[in-house]
Amino acid sequence: MPVADPTLAACRDLAIQLLGQSLDGFFTRLEQTYLDLADKTHDRKLRDTYFAARAEMQKKRSLLADEFRQRFIAAFNARLAHSQTVQAKHDFYKVNASPAALSLVANDEYEENLTATNLAQTLKNNGGEQLSQLEQRFATLIAPDEATANPMSPEAICEAFLTACRQLESGLDARLVALKAFENELAGQVAQVYQSVNQFLIQQHVEPVMPRTPRVAAEVARAQKAAPDAAAGAKAEDAPGKAGFAGGVHLPLPQAEALAAHFAALEQLEIAQQGPGGSALHAEHAPPPAWLDFLTALQRRNPTLAASSELVDEQGGETLAGRNMVAILRSTSWAKKLSQVDGMTLDLVALLFEHMFNDSRLPASVKGLIGRLQIPVLKVSMLDGSFFARKNHPARRLLDCIAEAALDAPEKMETGDRRFEKLSSVVAWVVAKFGDNVEVFELALQELEAFLAAELKAVEAQTAETTSELLDTEVREIGRVTADTMVRVRFSTRELPPLVADFIAQYWRSALAAAYGPAGESEPLFAARVNAMDQLIWSVLPKIGPEERLKLVNTLPEMLKVLEEGARAAGASEADCKQFFSELVHCHAAAIRSGLKAQPDVQLDLSAPVIKEQVSLLPEPETLPALVPVPQDVLPERGEWVEWLQDGEAEPMRLRVSWISPQGTRFLLTNRSGGNGKTLLRHEMHAALRRGLIRRLQEGGSLTDRALISVRESLAV
Repeated sequence: MPVADPTLAACRDLAIQLLGQSLDGFFTRLEQTYLDLADKTHDRKLRDTYFAARAEMQKKRSLLADEFRQRFIAAFNARLAHSQTVQAKHDFYKVNASPAALSLVANDEYEENLTATNLAQTLKNNGGEQLSQLEQRFATLIAPDEATANPMSPEAICEAFLTACRQLESGLDARLVALKAFENELAGQVAQVYQSVNQFLIQQHVEPVMPRTPRVAAEVARAQKAAPDAAAGAKAEDAPGKAGFAGGVHLPLPQAEALAAHFAALEQLEIAQQGPGGSALHAEHAPPPAWLDFLTALQRRNPTLAASSELVDEQGGETLAGRNMVAILRSTSWAKKLSQVDGMTLDLVALLFEHMFNDSRLPASVKGLIGRLQIPVLKVSMLDGSFFARKNHPARRLLDCIAEAALDAPEKMETGDRRFEKLSSVVAWVVAKFGDNVEVFELALQELEAFLAAELKAVEAQTAETTSELLDTEVREIGRVTADTMVRVRFSTRELPPLVADFIAQYWRSALAAAYGPAGESEPLFAARVNAMDQLIWSVLPKIGPEERLKLVNTLPEMLKVLEEGARAAGASEADCKQFFSELVHCHAAAIRSGLKAQPDVQLDLSAPVIKEQVSLLPEPETLPALVPVPQDVLPERGEWVEWLQDGEAEPMRLRVSWISPQGTRFLLTNRSGGNGKTLLRHEMHAALRRGLIRRLQEGGSLTDRALISVRESLAV
């Protein structure tokens, strides 16, 4: 039965093409697997089975591939048509019998079905987020009542492969080996197939299920059956015993379970990127206008005063700007009138700010500034479900940017501090301007990022002299070691005339080191001098045949020019150069004479005295601490903040990795204004990290990332 939707048909064809390509190599490896098993087993019957399976695989490879393809396509088409026959077949290998009833199932069939069930579960686990997104995109192409019938589900792939394997008549053991090999070798490739189909659907502008669709609502509703009054904002004392999570926000356990399901549904959504002009917030669900009016009034009030008796601080009406105002809102009469969805969103925002306020990386004064954004963030999250799903949501990025801007700030930033004034003005502008247009957050973020970029530019100018000195030192050290290594390799593998060996050791090693630059071995002058050295060595080797003699004649002019310039740069006098080049003529003549004799090549003896004598012309290999190998993934990146625990200091110093040398051997750490500069070699940075003297402050993600991770963990009841 053909598929009417051309997009679905294209998905089917792409999947079967990719799966077929994977099977081609898999069947070849499976033949070898059968052969290896036959060699290893001591069971004669089993050995015969594996040999027979290998022979069968050689003959039936095309048949198995065709059977898999036909079964997959038929199942795909039939699932879309909601065929009762195929739906029954879809579950034919599932093992649902209880242990007591297993005697009613043939042992061979049960073992084969159990292996297939495990294979399907492995494909599902490996599919992960890609499989989830694919199911959500198919749900937009298939009728809602068919949304769960993923036509290329792990079960569908297993069904097609198991049916193909049953073409092997060698026996159960051979089929089990094939199923297990598929699980071990192709589970990852099936995940890549899901990714490829996802990418195709993205190109076709097929979006996944959006927030609060019937499917998501159904998932949340199932989790809420045990807590029908979850959104009523019940207080912790209403349900004694275990609470869903700790901190200043408490919920009864059933409500926490419902909230966890709601949060998981939001996080799994992939939100389409807004268009250039789509700055206004849109949602399928909107909170009551009266509630939004109440929040707007609360947002615009003077943050040092309490506008409602329900919100007065218990300690006497002090500012609530740095406290969890959203958590306080939960107990108001306004919040108790909210729907389940809005009530759970309010709870999630309260938890989010609870964990942000508990983040030890933020100074208290900045927590107060972030606290003033609680109501705007609450409104955004209620109007736009993508707030929890999108890491790059403007409101989240603004919170993260404020947090990063204050990483090296004192615990109490005071009025008059330039950065604090900027942060305060940005926050005040958002509080005054935000209604329902996310562009307010975008503009505030751009303003703050421009301010921080200007600060960074000033720091770079201030530290330019230091970084230039560090760069020169790195280039000199690495250039010296690189030049020595290159010369040592050539001296160790080729017997050279003493004249040439002495010239390279005395002058050309220094000429190479001097030519090494920031571009490393790609530096044009360095590459030219390396080439000239290799040409010099080649020029004194026997020249066999007219082609090599002609090449020598054509090579000499440019080579001699580079050699003379490099030798002069390395300190050779004019007299030394003339003497070297006059004697080099004799070496070239000897090379031509040796070639004319047409002597066969002899095996080079690397232990010969002359080779050892050449190497002895060089200094001992230099080991630089800066070049000690260190895993790069454990080191901080440029722009990253670290906490430095100094000897004898009670409080750690927070510094930014302002500069890393091109070869990664040196790190310059400063504060945001360019002061407190520290320089570390690569191995010193690694040692300090390992000993805990330096801590990476931004591990675990941004402020909102860390807070949402903590929310997820606290809801894992």
